[in-house]
Amino acid sequence: MKLRSRLATPAAILVSALVAAASADAAFQKTGDASVRFTANGPGGMVIEGKGSSLWTIDDGKTVRVVVQLTAITTGMALRDKHMKEKYLETGKWPDAELVVARADLKLPAAGASASTSANGTLKLHGVNRGTKFTYTATRDGDLYKVSGTVHVNMKDHDIAEPGYLGVKVKPDVDVTVSFVVKDG
Repeated sequence: MKLRSRLATPAAILVSALVAAASADAAFQKTGDASVRFTANGPGGMVIEGKGSSLWTIDDGKTVRVVVQLTAITTGMALRDKHMKEKYLETGKWPDAELVVARADLKLPAAGASASTSANGTLKLHGVNRGTKFTYTATRDGDLYKVSGTVHVNMKDHDIAEPGYLGVKVKPDVDVTVSFVVKDG
């Protein structure tokens, strides 16, 4: 009887450790295509739209990072893209933008359901980390989550000069929308 109880305790500890390790390994991993879009406005109703698809997630169990490769964003005009990347975003120094959020702050829907909410995170852009609020909708299908989210960015908050060309300047407020799918586990 004593032998059984002495073996039971190490066995329980081992099982607990394995369960904890399995939970630590569970992480959101991007799967499939992604979409990144931004909209910036200028005078006289001018609208500049950019888009890309280079996005990935990093989940360490405590935080989730959504990383966008800025060097892959295009606006449909080569000269504007060159200015955006080299002069304003300085992608040679800071090629990515990253939204970091505590995993515990994310509202995850039940299987077959959706959740729409907002959360706070940190936006790393142009070498500046700034707290930000973002909104998102997540729809769960099995172990897949379809996510779409929006964040409002003021370029001045990230030490980005107001873009301009031939005296026409873009307003510092930019809306960014992303959509992607992650697999949990």
